[in-house]
Amino acid sequence: MRYYSLLNAPFLQRIAIRPSPVSDQMLNFIETLRSFVTKTPPVPTLPPPSPPKAIQESYFLTRLPPEIRLQIYKLIFGRDTIHLLHNKSRISHIRIPLPGRPSRNEYDYFYFQCAVDRSHISSLLLTCRQIHKEATPLFYSMPVFRVSLQETWNLFAKLIGPGNLSHVRFLRAPVHLQLAQGCSGPPASIISSRGSQLKAVVRPMLWESSVAAGSSYSKDEERNVYDEFCDILATKMYGLRDLMLVLVSLPAGPVRSLDAEWHRPLRKLRGLREFSLEIRNESDAEAEDTRALVRFLREAVCARREGGVCHV
Repeated sequence: MRYYSLLNAPFLQRIAIRPSPVSDQMLNFIETLRSFVTKTPPVPTLPPPSPPKAIQESYFLTRLPPEIRLQIYKLIFGRDTIHLLHNKSRISHIRIPLPGRPSRNEYDYFYFQCAVDRSHISSLLLTCRQIHKEATPLFYSMPVFRVSLQETWNLFAKLIGPGNLSHVRFLRAPVHLQLAQGCSGPPASIISSRGSQLKAVVRPMLWESSVAAGSSYSKDEERNVYDEFCDILATKMYGLRDLMLVLVSLPAGPVRSLDAEWHRPLRKLRGLREFSLEIRNESDAEAEDTRALVRFLREAVCARREGGVCHV
């Protein structure tokens, strides 16, 4: 039993029980080594390199239940109006809260000093892959996107890609059509041989550039932009459910007909839940044939897609 207890005793304790010249030397060596280790400053070690941002994880958010995370995303993004602008190939935006959105004071208990700068709320998408995957659909589906030029939306669609584009739900865009006063044919107003001025002759609605004078845009380029815009709506924006097109005016004549050329590309769109045509000229907007045209277009674009797919 004594031998067993010695085997189970600590190493230094066994040496003390059976002293010998060799064990004394060993003890002295151990004490010297211990004093050296305690007096030597620790060697600085560099922290391990942090992983790339693409694979980092947000341990705070990802530990929350998915339902809570979705509520956080909705509070951060909100349903604001995002007005897109473009300069050459670069896109900028202005974020405007919707009038009916609750004021921030109602969420002070949530935000407090951790409030998010609304001009940089997209930074949340760069947190980690999981949050990017969860939040991206809400980032594009909740706001109302508005553009002043169809070319801006065409460029934006290319930049964000078809996957993100399919999440867009709300869009406000213009239709730029103007009366062509300089086209061939009889002038807009004709002076008779007696010198009396006759009633102005209204020309058919033609494609005109909507940009400032001196632009290099041609009518063909303007039409190509419009065709591309309508093609994006019809073939790539499967999530779109609310579309408003804005016109300055819609004068009486062929442009209000149900087979007018200007809205032919638009009629390819299907599956919307809401469609409206906002006409700034009140008299044009209230005309009976204008209302008939709006009803016709709404029935066309709100029809179910082929295969029974409808926006929800």
